[in-house]
Order: sequence, then C-alpha cells, then structure tokens
Amino acid sequence: MSLKEKCIQVTNTLQYDQFWMKYVCTSKYPELKRLVSKLCTMFGSTYVCEAAFSKMNFIKNNFRSRLTDEHLNELMQISCTNFTPNIRKLLKTK
Repeated sequence: MSLKEKCIQVTNTLQYDQFWMKYVCTSKYPELKRLVSKLCTMFGSTYVCEAAFSKMNFIKNNFRSRLTDEHLNELMQISCTNFTPNIRKLLKTK
C-alpha cells in the first residue's frame, strides 16, 4: 500500500501526528519524518510556555510587589504542576 493510500485510509481514525509517527517509514523518509516530528512538537511546547507566562502574570501582580525571585520560582513550580496532594492522608499521618 502506498503512502498516499495509507494517508487516505487512516485520516478519519487517527490524528495527523499519530499517522506520521506510526505509518511513515523512517528508513525510507528520514528527512520528512524528522521535519514532521519537529512540527508536531512545536505547537505543544508553545502552549506550555504561554500557559506558564499567563500563570506568572497572575502570580506577579501589583499586590505582590515585594515578591522575591526565589518565592516566584516556588509559586511557579506549584502552579505549573499537575500533582494534587491527598490532604486527608497527610492529616491522618500527623
């Protein structure tokens, strides 16, 4: 099956990045696969960066004018993580 036929067959079931990573042969199209890999990851990293700047602007406002760089760094680490602590379990251990 040709690359064009595979593309037509799977476009309804897979996202484009999944198609390129799963069906395009690296040995046959190395430059194309490398380019697609860069393009697919470029937009995700831009979103993460913009989201972090948005959180920083929210944290560092006019009411927090005496915020140190160290404290800002700690607040950014907390705000950018997906970790949710189990408060009940922590309270039981104390």
